[in-house]
Amino acid sequence: MKKRGRILAAALTGALLLGSLAGCGGDTSGASSGAADNASSGTGSASSGTSGSGVSVGFVVKSLSDSFYVLMKAGAEAKAEEMGVELNFIAPNSESDVQGQVDMIQNLIGQGIDALCVSPSSPDAVLPVLQQADAEGIPVLAVDNDTTFENKVTFIGTGSQAAGKIGGEYAAQTVGEGGKAIILRGRLGDSNHDEREAGFREGLEAGGVEILEVRACDSESEKAMNAMQDLMNRYSDIDIVCTTADSMAQGAQRAIEQAGVDIPVLGFDGTIPVAEMTAEGKFLGTVAQDPYNMGVVGVEMAVKAANGEEVEPRIDTGATMVTQESAADFVANLKSLMGES
Repeated sequence: MKKRGRILAAALTGALLLGSLAGCGGDTSGASSGAADNASSGTGSASSGTSGSGVSVGFVVKSLSDSFYVLMKAGAEAKAEEMGVELNFIAPNSESDVQGQVDMIQNLIGQGIDALCVSPSSPDAVLPVLQQADAEGIPVLAVDNDTTFENKVTFIGTGSQAAGKIGGEYAAQTVGEGGKAIILRGRLGDSNHDEREAGFREGLEAGGVEILEVRACDSESEKAMNAMQDLMNRYSDIDIVCTTADSMAQGAQRAIEQAGVDIPVLGFDGTIPVAEMTAEGKFLGTVAQDPYNMGVVGVEMAVKAANGEEVEPRIDTGATMVTQESAADFVANLKSLMGES
């Protein structure tokens, strides 16, 4: 369904509407819906009558080096195959490659896609190309990371500050009042990581935990490992490390393990590798978003938007705290969704 088809469909819909107007008269272990449960139940799913046949969807995320977006891709691909959607799911090599993401969106617009799902690395940087997509009649849906683009169809994702607070409260309960924490966060200016940091701060400080330092590591494991090595040299009294992405949790954990010290690390994303290591006791836990379901719902809502159907302006895909006790079941559920044993 290319642009000309969309315009014709909109015109027909308008005519039909004109003809019908006369007849129109607390607990951190379960603070939100479980991520994997949401995925299996189809949270926010489109109506079963929505057809994706002939619809092309461009889906651009920040990077595929993080398993979070790999899970999102799996969900999007599964739903696209089910609905007969032509899906182009792409990402730059790293989250810091903002211009690369802009160029990818530009290319998709040139290909004449019917709808665009995007997780913007920099909401301000991608704004001009999102405006261009809108001008071309391509509906824009924000997934995982919101955008400042006023004409977006919807935002699909986690309430990042509320989810960060879940993690901060759990961390504070673990170390107790008077504990001292480090926060490793994603790229400065990234609204998702701004909100997650704010949530962690809120939860930690409410529990009487002092935040020694916040360090930006751009969601990269190696940067987090190097930062953690430096921070352990600088501070001798770190009680816990909270990260705004699982990729940074993995880097921090490697640095701590190499140093031979015992500092619990809390992740954010609910990726399979960190959840598995949580089950083994190598991580304190991870605040689980639902990337698989974000991919599923993103494709479904993109099809609805391309077909001119109504879409809710905000769809919360949920968050939950994955702990050592719940991690094994969480991983098993995610793997089943991906067709793995």
